[in-house]
Amino acid sequence: MLVEAKAFEEEQDITEAAKRADESKENEATVVWEGQAVSQSESEAADENADGENNINTVSETGVYTLYFEQSAIGDTGWEDAKQISVYAFNKDDKTDTAIQQMYKVSESSSKKIWKFIFNKPWKQVIFLAGTDWNCKKQTVDLNVDWRKNSPCFKLTGINLEGKAEAQQSEYKETPLGADGITVYYDATLSKLSYEDNKKGIPNPDSTVYYYATNGTLSTIETMTKEVKETDGHVYNDVYKAILPKGYTKIRFAANPVSNANDASNGEATALLDIPSGLTNPCYYGDSSDNVIYDGGDRGGYWGEAYTVRDAESGKKEKVVDVPNGKEKRDADKLYVNTTIYDYYSDYELNGSNRDDYKSDIAVNTHRIYQPFRQFNMALSDYYQVKGATSPLYWGNFQKYNEATDFKNIAGTMNLFGYPNSKDDSNLYQKFFYENNSMWGSDGNKLSSGNNATQGLVAEQLNNNSLQLKTDSGTALAPFFDKDFLNGNNSKNTVLGKVYENVTFPFVKDGMYWSFNSADKEATNKNLQLKYDATDEYFLQSNNEEEEVKGNTTNGATANGNYFPLNSKNQSGKASQLNYGFGQKFDLKFRLTSDGKILGPNNERVPIEFNFSGDDDVWVFIDGQLVLDIGGDHAVVTGKIDFANKMATVSSAKNSSSGGTSNGEVKKHFPEELVTNNYFTKEHTLTMFYMERGLWESNMKITFNFPQENKLTVEKEVDTTGANEIFKNALADVGTFDFEIKNLATSGPSTEVSAPSNPEVKNVFNDYSDDTSISGTRVYSSKVEVIDDPTKSGKENIITSYYPGKKNATDPQSKTDERLVRIKAKDSNGFDASVSNGYKYLQFDVYNTDANASGTDPFVALVDGDGTRIGAWASFLTYNGRNNNIDKRTWKTIRIDLEKLKEETLDAGETSEFDFSKVKEIQFAYWNDVTIYLDKFSFVKPASGEKTGFTTEQEDIPDYGSINSKKLEPVNGSYYQNTKGDTIIYSDGLLSIGNKESAIFSDQFRRGSYLSIAEKNVSLDVFTTTWSLYENGAIVKANDLSKTTDKVIGSGQTSVENQSGYEVNDGRTEKSSTSTVPKPTEPTIVFRSYANPDSTTAVIDLKAKYVNKLRTGSISLKKELSTGESETQTGRKYKFIIEYRNVAGMKLEANIGKDVIKQTIELEAGQDKTIQGIPAGTDYTIYEEIPDNADYSLEKVEVTAPGNDKNVKAENNVVTGMVVADDDANSTDTAVTFVNTVIPLISISGTKTWEGGVTKGTPGNIVVQIQRLNPTTNEYEQAKDKSENEIPNQVVNIDTDWKYTFTGLLKYVDYTATPQQEYTYRVVELGTLKSKEEAPDPQNLAHIKPIAGYYPEYKDGSFDITNKKTGTLKIIKKTGKNGFLQGAEFTLYTDSNTTQVAKDHSGNELTGTTGENGELVFNNIKAGTEETPITYYLKEVKTKAGYVLLKEPIQITLPYKYNEGDIVNGNKVTENGVTWNLTYTIINDKAFDLPASGNKGIFKFIVIGITAVLVGGYLLTARKKSRKKRVPRRG
Repeated sequence: MLVEAKAFEEEQDITEAAKRADESKENEATVVWEGQAVSQSESEAADENADGENNINTVSETGVYTLYFEQSAIGDTGWEDAKQISVYAFNKDDKTDTAIQQMYKVSESSSKKIWKFIFNKPWKQVIFLAGTDWNCKKQTVDLNVDWRKNSPCFKLTGINLEGKAEAQQSEYKETPLGADGITVYYDATLSKLSYEDNKKGIPNPDSTVYYYATNGTLSTIETMTKEVKETDGHVYNDVYKAILPKGYTKIRFAANPVSNANDASNGEATALLDIPSGLTNPCYYGDSSDNVIYDGGDRGGYWGEAYTVRDAESGKKEKVVDVPNGKEKRDADKLYVNTTIYDYYSDYELNGSNRDDYKSDIAVNTHRIYQPFRQFNMALSDYYQVKGATSPLYWGNFQKYNEATDFKNIAGTMNLFGYPNSKDDSNLYQKFFYENNSMWGSDGNKLSSGNNATQGLVAEQLNNNSLQLKTDSGTALAPFFDKDFLNGNNSKNTVLGKVYENVTFPFVKDGMYWSFNSADKEATNKNLQLKYDATDEYFLQSNNEEEEVKGNTTNGATANGNYFPLNSKNQSGKASQLNYGFGQKFDLKFRLTSDGKILGPNNERVPIEFNFSGDDDVWVFIDGQLVLDIGGDHAVVTGKIDFANKMATVSSAKNSSSGGTSNGEVKKHFPEELVTNNYFTKEHTLTMFYMERGLWESNMKITFNFPQENKLTVEKEVDTTGANEIFKNALADVGTFDFEIKNLATSGPSTEVSAPSNPEVKNVFNDYSDDTSISGTRVYSSKVEVIDDPTKSGKENIITSYYPGKKNATDPQSKTDERLVRIKAKDSNGFDASVSNGYKYLQFDVYNTDANASGTDPFVALVDGDGTRIGAWASFLTYNGRNNNIDKRTWKTIRIDLEKLKEETLDAGETSEFDFSKVKEIQFAYWNDVTIYLDKFSFVKPASGEKTGFTTEQEDIPDYGSINSKKLEPVNGSYYQNTKGDTIIYSDGLLSIGNKESAIFSDQFRRGSYLSIAEKNVSLDVFTTTWSLYENGAIVKANDLSKTTDKVIGSGQTSVENQSGYEVNDGRTEKSSTSTVPKPTEPTIVFRSYANPDSTTAVIDLKAKYVNKLRTGSISLKKELSTGESETQTGRKYKFIIEYRNVAGMKLEANIGKDVIKQTIELEAGQDKTIQGIPAGTDYTIYEEIPDNADYSLEKVEVTAPGNDKNVKAENNVVTGMVVADDDANSTDTAVTFVNTVIPLISISGTKTWEGGVTKGTPGNIVVQIQRLNPTTNEYEQAKDKSENEIPNQVVNIDTDWKYTFTGLLKYVDYTATPQQEYTYRVVELGTLKSKEEAPDPQNLAHIKPIAGYYPEYKDGSFDITNKKTGTLKIIKKTGKNGFLQGAEFTLYTDSNTTQVAKDHSGNELTGTTGENGELVFNNIKAGTEETPITYYLKEVKTKAGYVLLKEPIQITLPYKYNEGDIVNGNKVTENGVTWNLTYTIINDKAFDLPASGNKGIFKFIVIGITAVLVGGYLLTARKKSRKKRVPRRG
């Protein structure tokens, strides 16, 4: 130890060894730090103990050398009774040695009295002493150590040589204490850093951590084992581990062997610590070396769980920075800007220590003051190295004056990236100081002053409003402005600082400028200090009554006050206590005038400006583009941004390549990306990054003269924190929400709305005046037509569209195309929607007539003149994040982003890209079985506006008709800026904004107006809504709400923060002697300042913030085995799939480009799991996925608890439903149980197909039954499950896509038999449900009727059913006009020769005899389709005596087609048609005798070919009638 080494300087008696020690005392101070000590790994120990001897290997190749001494009984009480054995080690050949080292008693040695000491190098010779120094009079001769022995141990022989004891060397096998006690860890991340002046940490460089542990009686001294571990994204490289003997409860960590609890000299050991019992993996996080390395004593630290982010402030429960409590009082004449402060911790603060307590009398020009951020800089260095940063920036004072405080003297302890490892790398050396010290140029020469910026240190653009650094491969986030980095996501796994967010920064008015000047002693915002208010949290407040906080240089305190927001007057002028390490980020939104100028004090036009003056680094970005670059660790530098001339100016800057400085101003034009067409009209964001990273001073002066505007901001935030992680990406964009804004002006004249400078352009694609330009696909029961608006919403003619059934998410595009509404352009040449016309989106209104159908998004497509089609579901095509779902029974405006749409090609035409100049057709489709109304489609070019003066006169602001009506009126015609900077016209009574978006109304409402702000169309099932009111970025205070002044009457409202509901309300009443406007009955706010409502000049900046909290529900899954069965495979996992669709009722899965989100759940038999955080309104499907080779089957699925969810059902071993939120007190989860069995079960699926497609005559459903062949009776019967319950019949319809599946079917007659006999199954059609039944039951055969017009066809080897058409032929036999002939026999043939009798679909021959009314009906005739009809021949084969048979058969075709113009019931039909039901009336007369010859004459038959066609219940008569033919008598 260092202290012991000093004792050698005293005059000693002595031996040759003592003389050697005296001669080599130069080495005494350093020898203890030499060598390397790395503990033996557990695996090595295990290998060496393989012989069964559990001994400690004390000689290793890792720098640990353990020497033993046995205090044996030799009859010499001086040795035998010695309480301390010490050792002196040396090398004769190079004359190096150690100080006398006290050895440690081996706990397990008991009566043997074995002592040991651990060296960090293999000393060749040693001397043992029976005491602590050379005065003990008992020592050995010089002994040579044989390190080849595993554990060299010396034992006295009892022989003395010239008064010195001889000893013999053997090998000692130490048995370690039972390592069944607690495992203790030590984190050396911070404590390992070596400081200058040979003051080192724990462990020593290239060494290990030692420990001394005790149970109060016994003790042990050992080294710890390094345990590198990666967990939770963090890699821990400096954690050491030791397993203590059982019962040991105290431990001391050290850089060298220690054997007691004596104080350390300068932090080379901790105190003797109690090991806490409440930790699973107790770890001591050693402090950094500042200040113990300077002030002496034991090293501090704190206990915590091993392998966690170190946070000494939390671990020690200390306050690193004193942020005093205060009460924020906002003055009406100040402007409050939200900022973020980043406090970077010094080494001292990383110990949880408060800088206020640091010594204040330390000389400034020392490394201790110059480099207080060594740990922070090393973490930055690691980050820079990984990212390949081209300009590494560091904190501190980096000097190179060839003095003791030069950085090079301690650079090797930190090895910062960017600082040369080789002294010969002059270029890197110069670059380091060029970027991190104001006094050095790029050529390495000293500059005349430090008042020069260093430009080009950061990237030219922000990334999501975050500062970026340049790297070898691009850019990377600046870690010093990265909250995650400072909170522990760094190489040191340490909280390196603290981030204070939403800190209000006050600016005061100075003429026409807003201003802050840290050196201005008279300003009311001088001497700003960070304070805390439990209501408003962090804010900066002027300490007007206190002294200024000044900086500190080598000449003492600075002349003027500086900007030290984290200090008070108590630290003023004290370099060791001042916080020189912090950053600050300012965000300020503003708008320009039409020329970037405003009226000056003398009515002259002057540029809008932003000015800065101060130190250190400052970077100012406009809309994410770097405009003003005042980077560098410099003295005062000034900069100006001129928005009129688009120019930035810096007072002076270093030359980046040629050395020296600019010798004057450096001017730079705005980047091209910033100067867009709407530069003067859009809202801009100024983002300023400010850093203090050097020493001496911290100056800041900011002024700007942005136009003053009275603002109302409506802001939306969606809280999805309760959602399951699998929905994270889908919920990233929840669409937009609608708001209604109304205004009631209380003063001034009635003023009409003036259009913005570039108003919105909206052109209608088709006005629906020509209904032939609108069409559908005419599929079964569909309807697309133009009608008058039935909603009475003033939309005139609209399209009504209905398609039966529901499109499923998994259906192909062809299914969507069957449901299209096609709208042709009103101009036959097409509509010109080309980019040159400025169209950004396609807009239309849509109305869902079904109050029960959940809203989903429609499909939209465009077709150009070449046939190219682009289209997608509207959720993929949102404009400005707008929610494109269709609401229930309300008109919803849908906006389709044309830029997104053009990327969605469905069908390619002749050209490679879509031609927006020739849009020929718009297509629309919807999912559900509902009627939809469509208003006109329009292509829209958004409006853009501008501010033309410094302020807007109150009487020039429109009243929106409210002055005359004296009631709240929609603010139609007002305009607002969205988050993108687009100016949007408020129209149709609503605006829409999305999550983290806002709508800003600038000078759109008069002072004293009543404003109604209400969120509309929010699903109560999916969201809970709260609102809050802010002024100047802070919550409005309760006392300001109740304040009554000359202008307003206060309210009884106690809070406007997190209020439930949809309408904001401050309760205030406008009080004006000239106004007779009554306060509205609706909830409103008064558009005035809350802090100073009477001011007529103070800027009003109010914000209504709405937070929609996503409601979530849960599903519980359980896996069981069939009754009486047990698991055959231990630990078997059963796999379940949950498919989520229509997430949150808004189809948010489209955000990740999917139709479905899948989740896999695995359960063992008997286990259950609750899936929480499912967004309410989400549809789910749950099924078990069973491997093909599984030795089990799914027996059944049961909904054991329906819970709150809607439409929950278990069919075909699949569970479906819709999630309902379970945040109510009485809510319950939906519980589903899947039951498996070892009995082999199968499923059978099939599809119903309708020959000729689905038509108007197709029934709405069919009932099918699964049957199996009974092996005993050899007859089919209704199939049963394993419990002998009948498998239920199924109803199949268009909603099931005419598909069916039967589950739980036994595969074998007896699965235990050998051989196994499989069941034979078939699916049969029972008919269709009777509609007259109120609730028809498919299991009740009495509720099922035959299907008219069809017969089922079954195919061998398939479970599909094809229903083929049947026809009906009705024959009416007449004898004249009114007589009917009974007894005539007719037969239907399939051939013209009438040799093959036709049969119906059941195989019955089609032959019969007319009845009393002369009628005969052939039913169930096999008919074809329109494309492939079947021809039959009707023949009269027998008639009643005395009547004449038909001479020729009648040819009949089924189906029968008729044409437009045929006579139907005496009227011409107006369209073509087809029928499968025919009626033929046949008339013939009696036979008679010829009078002359006696032969019978024949009155030739008469057939009236009257074809009666039954179509939809109407009797249609054929167009062509056969004429009666008179047959002359033969004479």
